[in-house]
Amino acid sequence: MSRILSAIFGVGFLMTIIKKIDSGIKRLFISLIKPFNKVQNNKIIFMNFTGNYDCNPRGVCDGILKAGYDADLVWTVMKNTRLGPMFFPEGVRCVKRNSYEFFKELSSAKVIVDNGISTAFVRYHKKKNQYLIETWHGSLGIKKFGRSANNDKSWLRKAAKEGRMTSYIISNSDMEDEIYREDFWKTTPIWKFGHPRNDILLCDDKQKMAELDRSIRRQYDIPKDAKLCMYAPTFRDDQDLRPYMIDYDNLLAALKSRFGGKWVILTRYHMRTKRYLKFNMFPNYVVNVSGYPDIQDLMAIIDVGITDYSSWICEYMLRRKPGFTFATDVENYAEHERTLFFPLSALPFPTATDNEQLIQNILNFDEEKFVRDCDAFLKDKGSVDDGHASERAAEAIRKLIQA
Repeated sequence: MSRILSAIFGVGFLMTIIKKIDSGIKRLFISLIKPFNKVQNNKIIFMNFTGNYDCNPRGVCDGILKAGYDADLVWTVMKNTRLGPMFFPEGVRCVKRNSYEFFKELSSAKVIVDNGISTAFVRYHKKKNQYLIETWHGSLGIKKFGRSANNDKSWLRKAAKEGRMTSYIISNSDMEDEIYREDFWKTTPIWKFGHPRNDILLCDDKQKMAELDRSIRRQYDIPKDAKLCMYAPTFRDDQDLRPYMIDYDNLLAALKSRFGGKWVILTRYHMRTKRYLKFNMFPNYVVNVSGYPDIQDLMAIIDVGITDYSSWICEYMLRRKPGFTFATDVENYAEHERTLFFPLSALPFPTATDNEQLIQNILNFDEEKFVRDCDAFLKDKGSVDDGHASERAAEAIRKLIQA
Protein backbone atom coordinates (compact mmCIF):
# COMPACT_ATOMS: atom_id res chain seq x y z
CA MET A 1 0.00 0.00 0.00
CA SER A 2 2.82 2.43 0.89
CA ARG A 3 4.44 1.79 -2.51
CA ILE A 4 1.17 2.48 -4.32
CA LEU A 5 0.58 5.74 -2.39
CA SER A 6 4.19 6.76 -2.92
CA ALA A 7 3.92 6.10 -6.66
CA ILE A 8 0.69 8.07 -6.95
CA PHE A 9 1.37 11.00 -4.65
CA GLY A 10 5.15 10.99 -4.19
CA VAL A 11 7.47 10.23 -1.28
CA GLY A 12 6.95 13.66 0.31
CA PHE A 13 3.21 13.13 0.53
CA LEU A 14 3.69 9.71 2.10
CA MET A 15 6.14 11.05 4.69
CA THR A 16 3.69 13.83 5.60
CA ILE A 17 0.91 11.29 6.14
CA ILE A 18 3.20 9.08 8.26
CA LYS A 19 4.22 12.04 10.41
CA LYS A 20 0.61 13.05 10.95
CA ILE A 21 -0.34 9.50 11.94
CA ASP A 22 2.62 9.31 14.31
CA SER A 23 1.71 12.69 15.81
CA GLY A 24 -1.86 11.54 16.32
CA ILE A 25 -0.72 8.36 18.04
CA LYS A 26 1.54 10.37 20.33
CA ARG A 27 -1.29 12.72 21.29
CA LEU A 28 -3.44 9.68 22.07
CA PHE A 29 -0.54 8.25 24.07
CA ILE A 30 -0.26 11.48 26.08
CA SER A 31 -3.96 11.52 26.88
CA LEU A 32 -3.85 7.89 28.00
CA ILE A 33 -0.75 7.98 30.20
CA LYS A 34 -1.05 11.51 31.56
CA PRO A 35 -3.56 10.77 34.34
CA PHE A 36 -1.61 7.71 35.49
CA ASN A 37 1.92 9.09 35.19
CA LYS A 38 2.46 10.41 38.68
CA VAL A 39 4.27 13.74 39.13
CA GLN A 40 7.67 13.28 40.79
CA ASN A 41 8.39 16.14 43.15
CA ASN A 42 12.12 16.33 42.44
CA LYS A 43 11.93 16.10 38.64
CA ILE A 44 12.60 19.21 36.53
CA ILE A 45 12.43 19.13 32.74
CA PHE A 46 14.02 21.85 30.60
CA MET A 47 12.89 22.87 27.12
CA ASN A 48 14.16 25.44 24.67
CA PHE A 49 13.76 25.93 20.95
CA THR A 50 17.33 24.94 20.03
CA GLY A 51 17.63 21.73 22.05
CA ASN A 52 21.17 22.78 23.00
CA TYR A 53 22.37 23.36 26.55
CA ASP A 54 21.97 27.12 26.32
CA CYS A 55 20.03 30.29 27.14
CA ASN A 56 18.15 30.93 30.39
CA PRO A 57 17.22 27.27 30.99
CA ARG A 58 20.95 26.50 31.05
CA GLY A 59 21.50 29.25 33.60
CA VAL A 60 18.70 27.88 35.79
CA CYS A 61 20.05 24.34 35.48
CA ASP A 62 23.59 25.48 36.30
CA GLY A 63 22.25 27.22 39.40
CA ILE A 64 20.51 24.05 40.59
CA LEU A 65 23.61 21.94 39.93
CA LYS A 66 25.84 24.41 41.76
CA ALA A 67 23.50 24.49 44.76
CA GLY A 68 23.51 20.68 44.90
CA TYR A 69 19.76 20.26 45.28
CA ASP A 70 18.36 16.73 45.15
CA ALA A 71 16.74 17.02 41.74
CA ASP A 72 16.29 14.82 38.70
CA LEU A 73 17.25 17.12 35.82
CA VAL A 74 15.98 16.22 32.34
CA TRP A 75 16.97 18.18 29.22
CA THR A 76 14.92 18.07 26.03
CA VAL A 77 17.13 17.67 22.95
CA MET A 78 16.43 17.80 19.21
CA LYS A 79 17.39 15.38 16.45
CA ASN A 80 20.58 17.30 15.64
CA THR A 81 21.57 18.25 19.19
CA ARG A 82 25.19 17.40 19.94
CA LEU A 83 25.36 15.14 22.97
CA GLY A 84 28.10 14.07 25.35
CA PRO A 85 30.03 15.49 28.33
CA MET A 86 31.44 18.33 26.23
CA PHE A 87 27.94 19.70 25.66
CA PHE A 88 25.99 18.66 28.78
CA PRO A 89 27.16 18.64 32.39
CA GLU A 90 27.19 15.58 34.60
CA GLY A 91 23.90 15.19 36.42
CA VAL A 92 21.68 16.08 33.45
CA ARG A 93 19.72 13.39 31.56
CA CYS A 94 18.72 13.95 27.94
CA VAL A 95 15.50 12.95 26.22
CA LYS A 96 14.57 13.47 22.57
CA ARG A 97 11.74 15.92 22.00
CA ASN A 98 8.45 14.43 20.79
CA SER A 99 9.57 10.89 21.60
CA TYR A 100 7.34 8.70 23.75
CA GLU A 101 9.95 8.88 26.52
CA PHE A 102 9.79 12.67 26.32
CA PHE A 103 6.06 12.76 26.99
CA LYS A 104 6.50 10.37 29.92
CA GLU A 105 9.17 12.66 31.40
CA LEU A 106 7.13 15.79 30.67
CA SER A 107 3.97 14.49 32.33
CA SER A 108 5.86 13.34 35.43
CA ALA A 109 7.96 16.50 36.05
CA LYS A 110 7.05 18.79 38.93
CA VAL A 111 8.62 21.79 37.18
CA ILE A 112 8.81 22.60 33.47
CA VAL A 113 11.35 25.27 32.49
CA ASP A 114 10.79 26.79 29.03
CA ASN A 115 12.42 29.69 27.14
CA GLY A 116 9.76 30.13 24.47
CA ILE A 117 6.49 28.43 23.75
CA SER A 118 7.78 24.86 23.48
CA THR A 119 5.24 23.49 25.93
CA ALA A 120 2.39 24.76 23.78
CA PHE A 121 4.10 23.61 20.58
CA VAL A 122 4.19 19.99 21.76
CA ARG A 123 0.48 20.35 22.59
CA TYR A 124 0.93 19.63 26.25
CA HIS A 125 -1.22 21.18 28.96
CA LYS A 126 0.31 21.01 32.40
CA LYS A 127 -1.36 19.31 35.31
CA LYS A 128 -2.65 21.26 38.29
CA ASN A 129 0.28 20.08 40.42
CA GLN A 130 2.89 21.03 37.80
CA TYR A 131 4.65 24.39 37.52
CA LEU A 132 5.61 25.99 34.21
CA ILE A 133 8.46 28.47 34.59
CA GLU A 134 8.84 30.75 31.57
CA THR A 135 12.26 32.35 31.14
CA TRP A 136 11.80 33.67 27.59
CA HIS A 137 14.86 34.23 25.38
CA GLY A 138 14.94 37.99 24.88
CA SER A 139 16.18 40.76 27.10
CA LEU A 140 15.96 44.53 26.86
CA GLY A 141 15.03 43.62 23.32
CA ILE A 142 14.86 45.81 20.25
CA LYS A 143 12.20 43.83 18.36
CA LYS A 144 8.56 43.47 19.37
CA PHE A 145 7.16 39.95 19.24
CA GLY A 146 3.54 40.18 20.40
CA ARG A 147 0.19 40.58 18.66
CA SER A 148 1.04 44.04 17.35
CA ALA A 149 4.15 42.76 15.54
CA ASN A 150 3.42 39.17 14.56
CA ASN A 151 1.04 38.03 11.82
CA ASP A 152 1.54 34.30 12.44
CA LYS A 153 -1.86 33.35 13.86
CA SER A 154 -0.76 29.82 14.72
CA TRP A 155 2.22 31.12 16.71
CA LEU A 156 0.04 33.68 18.47
CA ARG A 157 -2.47 31.01 19.51
CA LYS A 158 0.31 28.89 20.94
CA ALA A 159 1.86 31.88 22.72
CA ALA A 160 -1.51 32.69 24.28
CA LYS A 161 -1.84 29.08 25.45
CA GLU A 162 1.66 29.18 26.92
CA GLY A 163 0.76 32.40 28.71
CA ARG A 164 -2.31 30.86 30.29
CA MET A 165 -0.28 27.87 31.50
CA THR A 166 2.67 29.82 32.89
CA SER A 167 3.03 29.69 36.67
CA TYR A 168 5.91 32.19 36.93
CA ILE A 169 7.94 34.20 34.44
CA ILE A 170 11.49 35.45 34.97
CA SER A 171 12.30 39.08 34.18
CA ASN A 172 15.46 41.15 34.22
CA SER A 173 14.01 44.67 34.12
CA ASP A 174 11.06 47.00 34.48
CA MET A 175 10.93 47.20 30.69
CA GLU A 176 10.60 43.43 30.39
CA ASP A 177 7.82 43.41 33.01
CA GLU A 178 5.86 45.81 30.81
CA ILE A 179 6.49 43.71 27.68
CA TYR A 180 5.21 40.57 29.40
CA ARG A 181 2.09 42.33 30.64
CA GLU A 182 1.36 43.71 27.17
CA ASP A 183 0.35 40.42 25.59
CA PHE A 184 0.71 36.91 26.94
CA TRP A 185 1.44 37.15 30.66
CA LYS A 186 -0.97 39.81 31.85
CA THR A 187 -1.45 38.36 35.34
CA THR A 188 1.40 35.84 35.62
CA PRO A 189 3.52 36.32 38.76
CA ILE A 190 6.89 37.79 37.76
CA TRP A 191 10.17 36.71 39.31
CA LYS A 192 12.39 39.75 38.78
CA PHE A 193 15.63 37.87 39.35
CA GLY A 194 17.64 39.01 36.36
CA HIS A 195 18.35 36.62 33.50
CA PRO A 196 20.23 33.47 34.58
CA ARG A 197 21.98 33.33 31.22
CA ASN A 198 23.54 36.75 31.86
CA ASP A 199 25.39 35.66 34.99
CA ILE A 200 28.34 34.58 32.83
CA LEU A 201 28.67 38.16 31.56
CA LEU A 202 29.14 39.46 35.11
CA CYS A 203 31.18 36.54 36.45
CA ASP A 204 34.09 37.55 38.68
CA ASP A 205 35.65 34.07 38.76
CA LYS A 206 38.81 34.79 36.78
CA GLN A 207 39.87 31.14 36.62
CA LYS A 208 36.50 30.06 35.22
CA MET A 209 36.52 32.81 32.62
CA ALA A 210 40.11 32.06 31.59
CA GLU A 211 39.23 28.40 31.05
CA LEU A 212 36.17 29.34 29.00
CA ASP A 213 38.33 31.61 26.84
CA ARG A 214 40.96 28.87 26.35
CA SER A 215 38.31 26.28 25.52
CA ILE A 216 36.69 28.38 22.78
CA ARG A 217 40.03 29.40 21.29
CA ARG A 218 41.17 25.76 21.19
CA GLN A 219 37.93 24.69 19.49
CA TYR A 220 38.30 27.26 16.71
CA ASP A 221 42.11 27.42 16.57
CA ILE A 222 42.20 31.09 17.55
CA PRO A 223 45.56 32.53 18.72
CA LYS A 224 45.58 33.28 22.44
CA ASP A 225 46.91 36.80 21.88
CA ALA A 226 44.25 37.84 19.34
CA LYS A 227 41.48 40.23 20.32
CA LEU A 228 37.98 39.16 19.30
CA CYS A 229 35.20 40.98 17.51
CA MET A 230 31.87 39.20 16.95
CA TYR A 231 29.40 40.05 14.21
CA ALA A 232 26.05 38.36 15.00
CA PRO A 233 23.00 39.69 13.13
CA THR A 234 19.42 38.43 13.36
CA PHE A 235 17.43 36.80 10.54
CA ARG A 236 15.29 38.27 7.78
CA ASP A 237 11.95 36.73 6.87
CA ASP A 238 12.56 37.42 3.17
CA GLN A 239 15.98 35.67 3.34
CA ASP A 240 17.66 38.67 1.73
CA LEU A 241 21.41 38.29 2.30
CA ARG A 242 22.41 41.83 1.32
CA PRO A 243 22.09 43.25 4.86
CA TYR A 244 24.88 40.88 5.98
CA MET A 245 27.44 42.13 3.46
CA ILE A 246 29.87 43.65 5.94
CA ASP A 247 33.26 44.94 4.72
CA TYR A 248 35.55 42.64 6.69
CA ASP A 249 38.83 44.05 5.36
CA ASN A 250 38.07 47.62 6.37
CA LEU A 251 36.49 46.42 9.63
CA LEU A 252 39.70 44.62 10.54
CA ALA A 253 41.79 47.68 9.70
CA ALA A 254 39.53 49.93 11.80
CA LEU A 255 39.69 47.62 14.82
CA LYS A 256 43.48 47.58 14.66
CA SER A 257 43.65 51.34 14.23
CA ARG A 258 41.26 52.23 17.08
CA PHE A 259 41.96 49.51 19.64
CA GLY A 260 45.37 48.19 18.65
CA GLY A 261 46.69 44.63 18.61
CA LYS A 262 45.93 41.58 16.49
CA TRP A 263 42.29 40.74 15.75
CA VAL A 264 40.13 37.79 14.76
CA ILE A 265 36.53 38.40 13.69
CA LEU A 266 33.88 35.87 14.70
CA THR A 267 30.70 35.52 12.68
CA ARG A 268 27.58 34.01 14.21
CA TYR A 269 24.41 33.83 12.17
CA HIS A 270 20.89 33.08 13.35
CA MET A 271 19.77 29.47 13.02
CA ARG A 272 17.23 30.61 10.41
CA THR A 273 19.92 32.36 8.35
CA LYS A 274 23.12 30.34 8.49
CA ARG A 275 21.99 27.71 5.99
CA TYR A 276 21.68 30.40 3.32
CA LEU A 277 25.22 31.69 3.71
CA LYS A 278 28.36 30.30 2.14
CA PHE A 279 30.93 30.46 4.88
CA ASN A 280 33.86 29.70 2.55
CA MET A 281 33.46 33.23 1.16
CA PHE A 282 35.02 34.72 4.30
CA PRO A 283 38.70 35.72 4.60
CA ASN A 284 40.98 33.61 6.80
CA TYR A 285 40.85 36.01 9.75
CA VAL A 286 37.07 35.50 10.00
CA VAL A 287 35.94 32.46 12.00
CA ASN A 288 32.45 31.02 11.70
CA VAL A 289 31.10 30.26 15.19
CA SER A 290 27.46 29.83 14.15
CA GLY A 291 27.56 26.24 15.40
CA TYR A 292 28.70 27.11 18.92
CA PRO A 293 25.87 26.12 21.30
CA ASP A 294 25.52 29.23 23.46
CA ILE A 295 26.11 32.81 22.37
CA GLN A 296 26.44 33.93 26.01
CA ASP A 297 29.83 32.19 26.25
CA LEU A 298 31.02 34.05 23.17
CA MET A 299 29.71 37.35 24.52
CA ALA A 300 31.69 36.74 27.70
CA ILE A 301 35.07 36.59 25.94
CA ILE A 302 34.84 39.03 23.02
CA ASP A 303 36.25 42.56 23.01
CA VAL A 304 33.87 44.16 20.48
CA GLY A 305 30.32 43.25 19.45
CA ILE A 306 28.40 44.13 16.27
CA THR A 307 24.78 43.31 15.41
CA ASP A 308 21.75 44.81 13.70
CA TYR A 309 18.50 44.26 15.65
CA SER A 310 19.38 41.27 17.83
CA SER A 311 18.70 41.63 21.55
CA TRP A 312 22.00 40.00 22.54
CA ILE A 313 23.71 43.38 22.16
CA CYS A 314 21.55 44.72 25.01
CA GLU A 315 22.86 41.95 27.25
CA TYR A 316 26.42 42.45 26.04
CA MET A 317 25.99 46.00 27.31
CA LEU A 318 26.35 44.61 30.84
CA ARG A 319 30.09 44.18 30.18
CA ARG A 320 30.48 47.82 29.07
CA LYS A 321 32.62 46.59 26.18
CA PRO A 322 32.49 48.43 22.82
CA GLY A 323 29.44 47.58 20.72
CA PHE A 324 28.07 48.79 17.39
CA THR A 325 24.94 48.34 15.30
CA PHE A 326 25.17 47.80 11.53
CA ALA A 327 21.72 48.02 9.92
CA THR A 328 21.66 48.75 6.21
CA ASP A 329 17.93 48.00 5.88
CA VAL A 330 16.55 49.77 8.93
CA GLU A 331 13.61 51.44 7.16
CA ASN A 332 12.52 48.28 5.35
CA TYR A 333 13.03 46.14 8.45
CA ALA A 334 10.92 48.37 10.69
CA GLU A 335 8.18 48.61 8.06
CA HIS A 336 8.00 45.02 6.78
CA GLU A 337 9.88 42.71 9.17
CA ARG A 338 9.53 43.65 12.84
CA THR A 339 8.21 46.58 14.84
CA LEU A 340 10.93 48.03 17.07
CA PHE A 341 10.45 49.06 20.69
CA PHE A 342 12.61 52.09 20.08
CA PRO A 343 14.86 53.41 17.29
CA LEU A 344 18.41 52.08 17.16
CA SER A 345 19.61 55.60 17.89
CA ALA A 346 18.17 55.24 21.41
CA LEU A 347 20.76 52.56 22.20
CA PRO A 348 24.21 53.43 23.57
CA PHE A 349 25.81 51.81 20.52
CA PRO A 350 26.86 53.95 17.55
CA THR A 351 24.57 53.06 14.64
CA ALA A 352 25.62 52.66 11.00
CA THR A 353 23.47 52.20 7.92
CA ASP A 354 26.40 51.39 5.62
CA ASN A 355 29.95 50.05 5.83
CA GLU A 356 31.62 53.45 5.61
CA GLN A 357 29.64 54.75 8.57
CA LEU A 358 30.45 51.61 10.60
CA ILE A 359 34.16 52.14 10.03
CA GLN A 360 33.93 55.80 11.08
CA ASN A 361 31.96 54.85 14.21
CA ILE A 362 34.73 52.46 15.22
CA LEU A 363 37.54 54.92 14.50
CA ASN A 364 35.74 57.68 16.44
CA PHE A 365 34.54 55.48 19.31
CA ASP A 366 34.31 57.44 22.59
CA GLU A 367 34.67 54.90 25.39
CA GLU A 368 33.88 57.23 28.29
CA LYS A 369 30.67 58.48 26.65
CA PHE A 370 29.72 54.91 25.78
CA VAL A 371 30.01 53.71 29.39
CA ARG A 372 27.96 56.67 30.63
CA ASP A 373 25.30 55.94 28.02
CA CYS A 374 25.21 52.24 28.98
CA ASP A 375 24.75 53.13 32.65
CA ALA A 376 21.96 55.56 31.81
CA PHE A 377 20.18 53.10 29.49
CA LEU A 378 20.23 50.23 31.99
CA LYS A 379 19.04 52.51 34.79
CA ASP A 380 16.24 53.90 32.64
CA LYS A 381 15.02 50.39 31.76
CA GLY A 382 15.19 49.22 35.37
CA SER A 383 17.76 46.48 34.78
CA VAL A 384 18.41 44.17 37.76
CA ASP A 385 21.05 41.86 36.26
CA ASP A 386 23.89 41.50 38.77
CA GLY A 387 25.41 38.06 38.13
CA HIS A 388 23.29 36.16 40.68
CA ALA A 389 20.06 35.46 38.80
CA SER A 390 20.68 31.72 38.54
CA GLU A 391 21.04 31.49 42.31
CA ARG A 392 17.70 33.22 42.84
CA ALA A 393 15.96 31.07 40.25
CA ALA A 394 17.41 27.87 41.67
CA GLU A 395 16.29 28.78 45.20
CA ALA A 396 12.78 29.64 44.04
CA ILE A 397 12.48 26.32 42.20
CA ARG A 398 13.86 24.46 45.23
CA LYS A 399 10.94 25.80 47.24
CA LEU A 400 8.51 24.54 44.60
CA ILE A 401 9.89 21.01 44.45
CA GLN A 402 10.18 20.74 48.22
CA ALA A 403 6.75 22.16 48.97
